[in-house]
Amino acid sequence: MLRRVLNAFLLPLTRHWQRTSNVRDLELWGLQINGDGHLCVQGVDTTVLARRFGSPLLVVNRERLVSDINALTKAFERAPEGSKILYSYKTNCVPGILKSLHLANIGAEVISPYELWLAQKLGVSGDMILYNGVDKSDESLEQAIELGVLSINIDHLEEIDRVASIAANLGTRANVGVRLALSNHSQFGMDVESGEALQACKTILARSRHLNLRCVHVHLTSNAKNASAHKAYAETAIEFLRALRDCTGHTISYLDLGGGFGVPTTKNMSGLEYGMYRALGILPRAPRIADWQPVSEFMTDLIGHVEVACERHRLAVPRLVIEPGRLLTSRAEFLLASVKAVKYRRSAPPYAITDAGRLSITFPCDFEYHEVFLAKQPGAQLESFYNVMGRVCTSADWMFKNRLLPKLQPGDVLAIMDAGAYFSSYSSNFAFPRPAIVMVDGGTASIIRRGETFEHLTTLDDY
Repeated sequence: MLRRVLNAFLLPLTRHWQRTSNVRDLELWGLQINGDGHLCVQGVDTTVLARRFGSPLLVVNRERLVSDINALTKAFERAPEGSKILYSYKTNCVPGILKSLHLANIGAEVISPYELWLAQKLGVSGDMILYNGVDKSDESLEQAIELGVLSINIDHLEEIDRVASIAANLGTRANVGVRLALSNHSQFGMDVESGEALQACKTILARSRHLNLRCVHVHLTSNAKNASAHKAYAETAIEFLRALRDCTGHTISYLDLGGGFGVPTTKNMSGLEYGMYRALGILPRAPRIADWQPVSEFMTDLIGHVEVACERHRLAVPRLVIEPGRLLTSRAEFLLASVKAVKYRRSAPPYAITDAGRLSITFPCDFEYHEVFLAKQPGAQLESFYNVMGRVCTSADWMFKNRLLPKLQPGDVLAIMDAGAYFSSYSSNFAFPRPAIVMVDGGTASIIRRGETFEHLTTLDDY
């Protein structure tokens, strides 16, 4: 009864919110409508892409990717000389995409032995690699030390002895940093208030024969629309740098401000929005473009704040490191998914069965707002609510709940925006192989990752 009452009140609200979304302008992603009225990327028809390469299909718009790379690198020119942009590999670890980033002199922030191996495989120099993470194997630490990576960021006290021992065995000195824990609700880093982080630095400095303390790392937010959160934890980090100097005389070369830089076209749901969406299927408001601080203003604001804070604490401004992920790749990639069937029920919106869902590739749609278009008619009127489902045999495999869409029929192709952040990273081969990825460059589409085959799925099995 209560659910019916709430739905009667809230469903008209989400209908209004979806119809008045201010992120329905295709130019936000560098996309267009062609002469047939179809969604296209650099003149390439997305319905043709789905037929040619199969569905589901991830599509990378290299033109949008390069545009966002150039915007950030220009904005970051104000940072002190020697500062670095290191792409967060966990956001989108597809080599064909990473190569475009590295060609623009953007390095690698890695969190696993695999990502470290891949950065080396792609030719990233050691001084452009930063090794984060909570589970660094001894073999990967040895590799990182031999590569001379910019910093191995220590996440917990036990890592200090491990890194020092490996460096001693190699007869060398490892570059290290300390990750600060600025929240009691996170498992990452070492606590500042209790003195744990300062003690870690003292321990590292006491082993300076084999450890070179050169970095302090902070990261606390996700998909930030403006610089306020970054400025707040940069302030705390700079206070820590002052305390470290006053206590030990040591100054840090690099301040790593992490990632979490947002884009205007998607947002993380708040706790209330997430609860209402999961429990009642009430999709929240779209992100507001006006809430997003353009990257040039964001970086000017953040870097200026660091400079002022350092002056106030009588510190030299350190070189800065940022670890963008979503900011560079989110808008450059979208997902094409085909409607396989539409099922009508008396007491629920129609179920649109597609070949993509949260258990295979669209998991970020669980907690983020993502815009979606009908590929054959992206400007079509939004008519009816649909529960958009995946193809795995469980009700947990949904893509959208109560999504307002044009009238759907089997064979339609949906284009889900902002698939460049975490879609492929979270993807799985639950019952079906993972899809291909194509890149459109100069109006030509080419495969940068082949779709998995049945044989690929059993390659490691002995049967």
